[in-house]
Amino acid sequence: MNSKHSFWQALIVAIIIFWTGIMLGILFENSRTSKLENFYKSSETQIFDIQLTGNLLMNEANPDCNTALQDNIDFADRIYEEAKTLEKYDASNKITDDIVKLHSRYDLLRTMLWLNVIGLQEKCSNQTNIVVYLYQYVEPNIDTQAKQVAISKVTSDLKKKYGDKVLLIPLAYDTGVKSLSLLRSKYQINEFPVVIVNQKNKITGLNTVEELEKYLEL
Repeated sequence: MNSKHSFWQALIVAIIIFWTGIMLGILFENSRTSKLENFYKSSETQIFDIQLTGNLLMNEANPDCNTALQDNIDFADRIYEEAKTLEKYDASNKITDDIVKLHSRYDLLRTMLWLNVIGLQEKCSNQTNIVVYLYQYVEPNIDTQAKQVAISKVTSDLKKKYGDKVLLIPLAYDTGVKSLSLLRSKYQINEFPVVIVNQKNKITGLNTVEELEKYLEL
C-alpha cells in the first residue's frame, strides 16, 4: 500500500510541476509578445507618418528630398534594431505562434519601407543605396541557416561601414506578405537567401563586405 501511495503522490507532483512549467512558459511568451506588440504599434504609426510626410514633400514645387530620405533612413535603422530583438525571441522555443504572426507584421512594415524608398529613389537623385536582404524564416535547413548567418553578418558590417549611405532592410520572404510576393515577381527574385542592391543586382552568396560593396553607387 505504501508503495502505491508513494507512486500516486509522485505522479500528482510530476503532473503539477509539468503544468506549472507550461503555464509559466505561456505567461512568459505572452509577456514578451506584449512588449513586441508595443514596438510594432509605434513603428506602424511612424511608417504611415513617414509616407504621408513624403507625399506632402514630393508634391511641393521644390521637394525636400533630403528630409524625406533621412526620415526613411532613421526609420529603417530603428526597425532594424527592433528586428534584432525579435530574432532573440525567435531563438527560444515557441510555445505559441504569436511571435511568428508578429514577425509577418514586421515584414509588412519593412516591405512598405522598401516601396517608400523606391519611390524616393525614382523622384530624387540617388543619395543612398537600398540593400534588401531576403531570407527564409519558416523552418530553414542547416545549410540555409549557415548561409543566412554569413550574409546577415556581411550586410550588418556593410551598414556599419557606410552608415546613411546604405539603407538596410532584412526581410523574411516566406511569412505570407502578398505585397512582397509581388515585388519578388517584379524583380524576378526566385533564389534565396539573396541580397538585392538598388533593385538591380541580386547576390546569393556572400562572405565579405568587399564582395557586396562593389555594387554600391557611391
